[in-house]
Amino acid sequence: MDSKSRRSSPLLLPLPPFFLRVLRASAVLFRLFRRGSSPGKPRSRMNEFQVPKRIWSATLLSALARQWGALCTFLSLAVLARALAPEDFGRFTFYLAVFGFLDVFVDCGTSSVAVQVGARDARAFAAALAAGRRVRFVAALAGGLALALAAGIGRERDLGWVCLAALGPLARVPEMSAVVFQRNIEWGTPLFLRALGAGTRLCALVALSRYPELGFGPFLVAHTATQALGNIALHYVARARLPAPAPPLAGLFARAWPLAALGLVQQAYFWADNGFVRALAGEAELGRYNAAVRAFQWLAFFAAFATTSALPWLARRHQEHALGEAVTRLAQPLFTAGCALSGLLLPWSGVLLACAYGPGFDEAAVSLRWLLVALALVYPGAVFLTALIAAGATRAALGVALAALVVNLAGNALSVPRCGAEGAAMMTLLTEATVTFGSLFALRALGGWPASAPLRWALGPLVFALATLLSRALFAAAFGA
Repeated sequence: MDSKSRRSSPLLLPLPPFFLRVLRASAVLFRLFRRGSSPGKPRSRMNEFQVPKRIWSATLLSALARQWGALCTFLSLAVLARALAPEDFGRFTFYLAVFGFLDVFVDCGTSSVAVQVGARDARAFAAALAAGRRVRFVAALAGGLALALAAGIGRERDLGWVCLAALGPLARVPEMSAVVFQRNIEWGTPLFLRALGAGTRLCALVALSRYPELGFGPFLVAHTATQALGNIALHYVARARLPAPAPPLAGLFARAWPLAALGLVQQAYFWADNGFVRALAGEAELGRYNAAVRAFQWLAFFAAFATTSALPWLARRHQEHALGEAVTRLAQPLFTAGCALSGLLLPWSGVLLACAYGPGFDEAAVSLRWLLVALALVYPGAVFLTALIAAGATRAALGVALAALVVNLAGNALSVPRCGAEGAAMMTLLTEATVTFGSLFALRALGGWPASAPLRWALGPLVFALATLLSRALFAAAFGA
């Protein structure tokens, strides 16, 4: 087939069955979201130290949407890992990390402050939205310009495409309107739209994967453009729920920057290793390493959902001087679950990566094993850090995050030149240990030390050991090794 007939062939012709499956899954998700958006009936009696069922149900609702988005990202990477050259795949995953950082930078804590300020006053909420849009506009311009300049100075391949993708964060400005759903506790519509957007992004990247000779730039623009369109769609859907316009609220950035700083530091210590691996180990190895990181991130999502949903409950327990008991009841089962998941998957690291991303990615199996051990610490660490925020100790939480960032940067600078991507994975384990134990000891000063039922903490390592032994036996039976 000549190039002319190839261009004239319909791009999406092979995809209708996939679109049908996406639409059917979206319809099921929408029904679940609409059902989960309505507030539950109040209960007359409940043990004040028991984790409320609504926290787990809210966690499940959010997890369904976010896991669908994570699954779409995972499938996109699985397709592109086979389609793109290893160096181009590494560059693409690197910029995914950069845009993940930019997303938090542009938000700048504005959504959380808008909900806090306008929880009961519609006019104050409208003023906070107006101020938040200004903050986001400045942050998006600054972030996009910094990215374009850095790519130009570094003589990045596909520079024009990178600069075009850098405009994507500007769509977060109108997306500020979607905070009204968070204020009204109406999760169904925004979660459904984001899930639909994730499916659209997957379809676009799968369709584009037929043309790997284009390089990584068009794929990056397709990714950011579909995200931007989703943010704009959220704005249009939210307009009918917005209060009457009001002048921008003064001092919003002053209120937002501590939360923004905490989020940025967390993003920095999670993604900083990308810069070290790309510069010191090469883009091909970065692609393999990021394949392992995405698997780790997907597995860690549930801990983030559970702790985010539990934040108001933990805040109330702190006001009742019962934070330690609440932390224990939430962290212990999550720690046990994290240990079980880590132990079960540990022997299968290479097989999982090769099956998901294709031949050659099993070379990152050692990195994934280190990350799976870190996973066992992520689950309780997320509870401890969230408990600090619930207790109002934002500075303590920021101090823990800064300590983790210092450990991560110093550790990567020492380990990546010697051990490559495996050294970055080891530093992720050390970083998560810093977060977990740093938050734990910070809680002690707030009366949030999880001292009750201490023997139950031993259940996690025991489950990890048993799960690892069982999984190794199954692996040996399956592969004769």
